[in-house]
Amino acid sequence: MAKKHNRFGALHKTLKATNYSATSGAAGEYFKYLKGENKLVILRKPGTKYLVRFNVGVIPFDIEPSAVSTAINSYQGTMTVMANNILAKFATLLTDAQMGIERDLTKTKEIPGFYPALAHIAVVTTSGITAGKQPKTSAITKEPYKAYPVRNGGVPYGRTIVGINDSAGVPITDIGKESEEDSRAKIMDLIKGKEVEGFKCIGVSFTPELHPEAGFFGIAKPTGDGTVTDIPTG
Repeated sequence: MAKKHNRFGALHKTLKATNYSATSGAAGEYFKYLKGENKLVILRKPGTKYLVRFNVGVIPFDIEPSAVSTAINSYQGTMTVMANNILAKFATLLTDAQMGIERDLTKTKEIPGFYPALAHIAVVTTSGITAGKQPKTSAITKEPYKAYPVRNGGVPYGRTIVGINDSAGVPITDIGKESEEDSRAKIMDLIKGKEVEGFKCIGVSFTPELHPEAGFFGIAKPTGDGTVTDIPTG
């Protein structure tokens, strides 16, 4: 599922302040983009074979996993071949188990409306790092900038206790207590800035889990033994 990101929020505010009359500068070029006059062209768009999506499973953070041995806790999400290849390249540092990825789809279930949390991993060849950031021109604002020739992929991640510590550095052994923040911290620690076989990870960003069907309809307030009524102070 595509997520909306307000990449040009400041430009939009500037354009709005001119009552959408800007004709020059970054705001003017951005207005041309909104009108379809400036086209966004992806010069290094990977071939379609890299963009093919397939399913993997993760245990959601928003759902309490069942402790029953036969329970299926993993929900299916998708990832691209590009994302999979990036993860495979760094597999000596970051494994499927540390991401909470389940590839056996018989051990997963399909839940409409579920989109897993994603770790967007950006990598550059070591030769690209050596060459330094190269001059480019924004197709939208027409302003010059410099950037590395980055490749990136969104890799799903979910609950796991493999190599995960809490905020105090103590290993987590109860998967029900592992949080999205715990996983993010571990992923960043394991891969950001690291170099493997001619590639370096120059950054990792995250998109949170989207689980719209959970808790919105027909879910009654918990009752009975074990229901918490206090506010934790620790």
